[in-house]
Amino acid sequence: MGFPRWAYFVLTGVVGLTVLFWDAIGNLWDRWGGQQELSHSYFIPIISAWLVWTNRDAIRRSIGAPSVWGASAIAAAGLLLILGQLTHIYVIQHIGLVIAIAGLVAGFGGTSLLRATAAPVGFLLFAVPPPFWLITVLSWKFQQVSSVLGVWMIQLMDIPVYLSGNVIDLGDYKLQVAEACSGLRYLFPFLSLGVMTAYLYRGAFWQKIAIVLATFPITIFMNSFRIAVTGALVQAYGPQHAEGALHFFEGWVVFVLCMLALFAVIAGFSFFSKPRRSALEALGAPDLKPVAPSRGRLKLPVMAGGIIGAMAVFFVLSQTLTTDSLIIPERKTFAGIPAEFPGLRRQIKPMDPTVAEVLGADDTIVVNFETPDGKIFNLYMAYLEAQRDGRSWHSPRQCIPGGGWQIASHDIKKTTTSSGAPMTYNRLIIQNRDARQLVYYWYDQRGRKVANEFTMKFWLIFDAVVKKRSDGALIRLITPVSNDKGVEAADAYLQGIITEMEEFLPDYVPE
Repeated sequence: MGFPRWAYFVLTGVVGLTVLFWDAIGNLWDRWGGQQELSHSYFIPIISAWLVWTNRDAIRRSIGAPSVWGASAIAAAGLLLILGQLTHIYVIQHIGLVIAIAGLVAGFGGTSLLRATAAPVGFLLFAVPPPFWLITVLSWKFQQVSSVLGVWMIQLMDIPVYLSGNVIDLGDYKLQVAEACSGLRYLFPFLSLGVMTAYLYRGAFWQKIAIVLATFPITIFMNSFRIAVTGALVQAYGPQHAEGALHFFEGWVVFVLCMLALFAVIAGFSFFSKPRRSALEALGAPDLKPVAPSRGRLKLPVMAGGIIGAMAVFFVLSQTLTTDSLIIPERKTFAGIPAEFPGLRRQIKPMDPTVAEVLGADDTIVVNFETPDGKIFNLYMAYLEAQRDGRSWHSPRQCIPGGGWQIASHDIKKTTTSSGAPMTYNRLIIQNRDARQLVYYWYDQRGRKVANEFTMKFWLIFDAVVKKRSDGALIRLITPVSNDKGVEAADAYLQGIITEMEEFLPDYVPE
């Protein structure tokens, strides 16, 4: 017996979707394999398929007349695909892929089929890798909280410890709570597990929400516990307990503890529920009821032809509108920056290879300057010809604590340049024991000087589409805060440096 006619239409739509989003699918595969915090994503499509198979009878009875909303979703997904290709931001394409899958479901089986499969289709969003900048911000936040809680737990063990930024000082040994130890490697898979557990939990809706929300404090607490145990082992047996196979094993142990803690939350809800039941009884495959098939006048061949035709149009547009590469403006290299400050002594510092690899900048410079009267400042600049494929700047707010500094205060200042253009910049006072420094940094983006990462990303998308440019730079200035002259003198000094840089900066960071 051959396949029914509708199966051929569905197969054709799936093939068309694969061809249309081929680059996005390839990037998904690379991200899943290249980032440990995303390695669980391989299983998410499998889990979605299992949910569909488990409820196949109810889903089969939910198939209705083809819906025009399916074609609309395919069109929206095609627009996201082109926008993602123009901006080279893959997360836009990934979201478009999930929307396109939802469009195929509604297009071939109606809105009733989409409602019946809403959970497995929606769960696919957890396979979409978050933007690199969001991972950076979350990692910084988790590093801060994990460091503080970890030190508190170490102190409970009567072990002398001092926290400086993200560096845990144990006296003979120092542990740095690096980005890899922030807890994101637990959070992303554990959050996906929490959402699926909440879906399978047979209880009140508010309890399902609480199960999902519980994944955040559990992850932070268990990651802090891991840091504390590592610190105690290092103090007792040596630094080999902070690295290598044992450190890896400790990570897996903590993830198992996270799952046990989540199971305890479910057990608590089950114990106080009416009627009382065990945690295992509260979990089970969802028993979905079929949705009344949606009605409509559209015929399947007509809808299939429309969807396949729309895919063909967007495929042609994606190959023609995005063939032109982003414009790379001419500029001077940062090697000429030291000469722009005549009369000052300068010391060019090599870039940390690890930082340079992660950043992927096309041009960088780190240089210390000193005036004849002893004033000093540090200038760091990183330039990207195009922000794409994850290449972007790590916020100094994340890097500063890793050097043992603590952020004592952080403000965003608004001002204007000498030409009258608006400018916002981050102003931080950082402290390491008795030493203080004043930090300015901003993102210099195609004539805009902005402080906020979210604002920077908005203008990145806008300029990539309108101007076909996504180049820009991160600029950071640091000067010590003298105990005699205070913060006001340091502010005045950096303000003067900014005014001086306005004269030559467009030659190195084109407007």
